[in-house]
Amino acid sequence: MVSEIAIPVMDQTTETMTLTGWFKREGDAVQAGEAVCEIETAKATVEVTAPAAGVLRRILIQPGAEVPPRTVVGLVAEADETLPEVDPFYLTERTAPAAPAAPAAPPHAEAPASTPAKKVVISPRARRLAEQHNLDLSGIVGSGPGGRILEEDVEAALATAPTAAAPTAAARAKAERVTRSWQSIPHFYTSITIDLERVAAHRAAHTGLTYTDSFALALARTLPAHPALNGFWRNDAPEPRAEIRLGLVVEAEQGLVIAALADLRGRSLEDIAAERERVVAQARAGRLSAAALAEPTFTLSNVGPGHIDAFTAVISPPQVAILSVGSVQPQPRVLGTEIVVRRAATFTLGADHRAVDGRQSARFLEQLKTELEAWA
Repeated sequence: MVSEIAIPVMDQTTETMTLTGWFKREGDAVQAGEAVCEIETAKATVEVTAPAAGVLRRILIQPGAEVPPRTVVGLVAEADETLPEVDPFYLTERTAPAAPAAPAAPPHAEAPASTPAKKVVISPRARRLAEQHNLDLSGIVGSGPGGRILEEDVEAALATAPTAAAPTAAARAKAERVTRSWQSIPHFYTSITIDLERVAAHRAAHTGLTYTDSFALALARTLPAHPALNGFWRNDAPEPRAEIRLGLVVEAEQGLVIAALADLRGRSLEDIAAERERVVAQARAGRLSAAALAEPTFTLSNVGPGHIDAFTAVISPPQVAILSVGSVQPQPRVLGTEIVVRRAATFTLGADHRAVDGRQSARFLEQLKTELEAWA
């Protein structure tokens, strides 16, 4: 069977990335899960793996090309299998990059020919850094292959440049992406406050566990009963998924990144905690694996320690839901006829009203509350 090697979806702010190189050549044997090429974004360098075992029969995208998520960059198949004709961009939300324009007819001899503008070849991370500081790239000589400008080239230029203006272009790109999500998805929000005293006590007794680990396990137990919330909205229709790939919003040096955990079904708290620690470290180092950047089916955004009571996050399409958790804080709670101080947090579910209704949202939060408050 022919399998496609496709660029993973990163997060809601990454629109393009650069294929920096291939580890395999056409005709090489590959194993399922083996790294075959590498891509670079403004936030991470990522190894893309083969989806199945076989032979790398065709490379569709060459190193140095800048492409959007879901681009098919290669085909894996048996050595004698007939390959279909594949448009590398058929899965993407954008069309393929435009072909270079044909050269214009030469001017008359008496008119001096104008010098064409030099194309700037630059890595995504270097471009993002330059945009943040409004840096003119025309005077930078790239040290990468073919004169490609790398991040260290931009850093060197910034070290000798006068004080740069405040970030503008990168911030605008992120704002435009979030705006499209907000305008295209009919968001609605439902909140519930959950007593986390038992979760907090369990966490204190087990070194290395975080609140996020407990929330992830609780979601693994709760989401199967609420399939409308776990999946995507594509082609004007809901697309529920059985697997639970939880996306975690991670604050990295390069900005917010959504890192995905592998299917949570049937996994232990310790197993989830170990993977969470690994992918968060990768995200902060800017080197997430392709598996950690695969499309989540549901996202958790935990604000962490502090005094934030609640917040509402924007859904990352094509997902249909995101759970935002405020800071865990001591709060007055009513137990029977008494008012006691307990550690608690407000959980806010943001949902796509095309796929989820208010009753489904409320039932999900009620079950999640029951799960966490009975923690053992």
